Amino acid sequence: MRWRWLYSLWGMLLCIAIGSGIVPSALAAQRTTNAGLIRTSATQILPGQAIGDIVVVGHNLTIAGIADHVLVINGDVTLLPTSRVDMVVDLGGVVHTSPGAKVYTVFHASLTDPFWSGALVTGLGALAVWGGLLAVSIVLTLLLTVIAAALRETIRVPLAEMQRSVRRVGLTGLFVSVGAVAFCALLAATLVGIPFAVLCFFLYAVAAIIGLAVVAVWIGYMVMTDPVQRPVWVVALVGVSLLVAFCNIPFVGLLLFCIAWVVGVGVTTHWLWMLWSMRKGRRRPTNMDK
Repeated sequence: MRWRWLYSLWGMLLCIAIGSGIVPSALAAQRTTNAGLIRTSATQILPGQAIGDIVVVGHNLTIAGIADHVLVINGDVTLLPTSRVDMVVDLGGVVHTSPGAKVYTVFHASLTDPFWSGALVTGLGALAVWGGLLAVSIVLTLLLTVIAAALRETIRVPLAEMQRSVRRVGLTGLFVSVGAVAFCALLAATLVGIPFAVLCFFLYAVAAIIGLAVVAVWIGYMVMTDPVQRPVWVVALVGVSLLVAFCNIPFVGLLLFCIAWVVGVGVTTHWLWMLWSMRKGRRRPTNMDK
């Protein structure tokens, strides 16, 4: 029963596609006493009775008369010897055809069929992946925009470093990423070091996310006209929107995201190094007069 909505959508699409002209109606000349029938209970078409289109959901259908298009969801279809049917679509059940029954087109799908079950699992998997990517994109867009807005007073320092040399920043991020992954792997090799490995990876991820906010502002500066006169969060929103859009491209998007991630790690590393150097220079005593 949980697949009923999927079967319904599938059956409607098949009926629209096939009934619109793909399969010609062989019974067009027959006179019908009812243009259509929709039931949610067991249904029987008596001999001599002519029905145009029949839809039965969750129950069985027995036909001894004439029908044009038949759709049964989660139920069986029984065609008696006196039946004349143009097209039968059965989703989740079995089609029983008695000798003498005339049916011109039969479409049958069941989860017990390996092909259809595999297709269903693949389709649901693709839908889940798409939904996950959409959720991650929304969260990443909001997160990077908020970080850029919070760092609006100091973000120009790492931004200037990135504008000076993106290549150097990217190489720094690559070396730091390789070192961080190797260090975390070494810590995780022992039971005592696992918590420290988790903490190390968490700090690495935080540094990368902060750097991605700088990368988003950098992209916004490149594509916007007169970005200096605009709020930093607006520039970051434009940049992260473009970044997320390109990162959602299959295969290529993953490579672009890895590049942006590495550059983000590099720009944060350079920023921290500059702050540490400035603080160290302030604390150093001056003995020039001695």
